[in-house]
Amino acid sequence: MLKKKFVVFTFFILLLLALLTYQGVKGESRFIDFPLYPLKMLEQGGNAVLTGIKNVFGSYFRIVGKEEENRKLLLKINRLEEEKNKLVEAQLENVRLRSLLQLSSERSDYVTSAEVFARDSTNWFQILWVNKGKHDGIKKNMVAVTALGPVGRVHKVLDGKANIILLTDVNSSIAVTLQTSRAQGILDGRGDRKCYLKYISKDVEVPPGEVVVTSGLEGIYPPGLVVGSVENVDKNEEEVFQLIEVAPSQDFNRLEEVTILKR
Repeated sequence: MLKKKFVVFTFFILLLLALLTYQGVKGESRFIDFPLYPLKMLEQGGNAVLTGIKNVFGSYFRIVGKEEENRKLLLKINRLEEEKNKLVEAQLENVRLRSLLQLSSERSDYVTSAEVFARDSTNWFQILWVNKGKHDGIKKNMVAVTALGPVGRVHKVLDGKANIILLTDVNSSIAVTLQTSRAQGILDGRGDRKCYLKYISKDVEVPPGEVVVTSGLEGIYPPGLVVGSVENVDKNEEEVFQLIEVAPSQDFNRLEEVTILKR
């Protein structure tokens, strides 16, 4: 039985070889396609797999290429943004420096201009440090100002730096005048961004927005500098004077340069 199966299998192989030889001589025929159909299906399946693999790798390399392109574009955008920021900073600095230059040319009591490089770390004390000191002619109780008005007075002076007590510090007191009524009082810092104007009689009408200027009577600040404006008025019946809240004319937290004036 085994021998018979072997003979049949051998005959089938020989027949297949004969058909292949005939196809090579005569060309394709529908009859010969039938025994070759499994081989053709296998070939087509292999081609499909190879095509799919090629497509996958092609997509991968395209994605990798896009990622690299996006990375380069992002770096370029960041570089342009940095250059823009530098340009904006330079323009703003030029505006501030022009204001200081104009201020120095207008005042005969000008000493020097300085940059703010440090601030007191507490909220209660309002003190900043500038990069000029004794070597630049700065002395204690000289006044620091900007084009917007007074900043404070020099408190401690070292060779190359000095600190300034701001108007808003609790240890700061300035003689001031209400610009319209000409009533005079003392402006005290309250340890935050505001000040209190004291010793103004209740008989004086003080509307919100009233401008407050230095009077110069304490002998430190020159007269006529705009300190700020009235923000709130409290006429307590139990008090002799009004308690007036004043908002400074500038934001001391944003100061970068100041001008120092002699007394």
